[in-house]
Order: sequence, then structure tokens, then C-alpha cells
Amino acid sequence: MRLYQLLLVSILIIQVLPCSAIYEGTTNANTFIRLYEQQEDFGRLALWHETAARCITLISIPMNEIVLDYYKRNGYHKWVERTEKETIEIQERLQFHLKKAKDAWKKSTTPENLITTEREKIAKFISTWLPHYPNRFYEYGLYPTFFRELREIAENENNIKEILLLEAHAAEICAALYEKIPIANGLNKYVEIRNNHLKHATLLRTLSQKTHKILPDEANYGKHLHFKRSNFRTSSQRDANIILQTAKSDSRIESLLQEQKNYHEYTWFQGFAWTVSFYNHNWGNLAIVIIDDQTGKVIDILKGDGHTGKPLSEN
Repeated sequence: MRLYQLLLVSILIIQVLPCSAIYEGTTNANTFIRLYEQQEDFGRLALWHETAARCITLISIPMNEIVLDYYKRNGYHKWVERTEKETIEIQERLQFHLKKAKDAWKKSTTPENLITTEREKIAKFISTWLPHYPNRFYEYGLYPTFFRELREIAENENNIKEILLLEAHAAEICAALYEKIPIANGLNKYVEIRNNHLKHATLLRTLSQKTHKILPDEANYGKHLHFKRSNFRTSSQRDANIILQTAKSDSRIESLLQEQKNYHEYTWFQGFAWTVSFYNHNWGNLAIVIIDDQTGKVIDILKGDGHTGKPLSEN
């Protein structure tokens, strides 16, 4: 039974595409890449391709290295193979954005004052995304798709020691993510939470050396060690629900959504602006609304994959 369970977990995880969290900062940069492509603003387009490349350098590469090192040290050979493939894909994406940036700069006639302002926005964007994956480690990505699966196997076997060690490993990886991404880039408010995860890992390792009839409560504390969400979620004074209503009340979005029976909506703060994505499982992305954080007004609307890719025209 154990062999079957391990094989099943291997198949489930290996078949998954490269973790979306690895590309998350780059994915959000792509919204602004599309915006300036459509406006043919090549200077700001170049900046956002550079931003995507920087997100890869500051977020994707260290994240990939941390995970790969863990797999190698613990003998997860299949996962090593998968992660090494991701390493190649990450480098390909990096070179793609660097080349696109170089090409865009050659065409740029964007005034220097707009370039300066955009750089300030980008600095806020990057600061917002640096801690994003460590903050959500126990909710998305490696923990639920890897550690949680292995923990369920250990739970079925009532292997308390294995559960405690898995949770210790998870806490150590979470601490490493804080160390190598936000803290390494000057966001020192995350030092305390990194230390909390390291202390928690030490406690779990100590507990794993003892005999337990039932699983200690400490095995479930890792996901509760984060700051309260209000302390790190956004630096915006605007309410996400109001932003969503602003997007939905735009006449272009109202018209678009009337055609849709079922859709999902996602609101994200990007450090200087908000994006509201409307998604339908049949069509893919329907539209992305970009809203200025200072004014609360719609900057532009991008049509999604199921449409032409051009901005929705004013009614």
C-alpha cells in the first residue's frame, strides 16, 4: 500500500506543470507588458520586460534553487528531474524578457519624465511581490502539492515521527524563502517571521525524537506563524471590494459580463495599481481591468485570451 501511495503522489506532482507561483511576479508584469504593447509605448514596455526579468532573478531563481536543494538532499530523484527542467524553463523566460526589453528600447521615444515615474511604480510593484509566495507558502505551491501529500501518507500509517519531520522541513523551507527573497532584498520586517519558522522547525525536530501516542498540536502551527494578513497584504488604503465594484460598474465590463453565465473574478493589488481579472473556464481570461490606486479610477481594460487582445473601446 505504501509503495502504491508513493507512486500515486509521484505521478500527481510530476505531471503538474511548473509551479505557477514560480512565475507569479512575471505573470503580473505581463499585464503591464500587454498594456504598453497596445499603447505602443516602447519605453515603458521595455521597463516592464526588464521588470519581468528582474522578478525571475529575485524570486523565481532563488525559489527554484531552494526547492532543488531540498529534493537533492533528501533523495527525491524524480522531483530533482522535474525541478531541473523548471530551471531551464526559468532561464529561457529570463532571456526572452531581456531580449524583448532590448528590442523595445531601440524603438522607444517615451519621454524621460514618464520613464522616471514608471520606475517608481515598478519599485512598488516588486516590493509587493517579493514576499508574496513566502507569505502564502502553506496555502499554495510546494506545501499543499508536496508536503501535504506526503503527510497524508504518513497520517494513514500513523507515522507521527514522519509527520513531525515533514512539517519541520516545510518550516525550514519557508524560512529559507523569506531569507533568500524579501530579506535579501531589504525587506527586513520579515526577519522576525523567518526566525519564528526556524524556531518552529527546531521544536518539531525535538518532538520527533520522542514517542507520541497522538500527534502533538505543534505539528499544525506552521501555517499560523505568519503576521496577520492586514500587516502585509497591501500598502493600499483602498478596499478590494470597492475596487471590484469599480471594475464591474464600468460600462464596457457590464456589457462583457452580460454575455457570460458563469465567471470568476480576482482582485490583486500590484503595489501602485489594482488589477481585476474576469475569468471564464470556457473562454479563459475575459478581461483585466487596471485601476489607479491613488485616484481609484480605471486606467485601461485589456481583453482576455478569448477575444482580440485589444483594449475595450469606450462606449
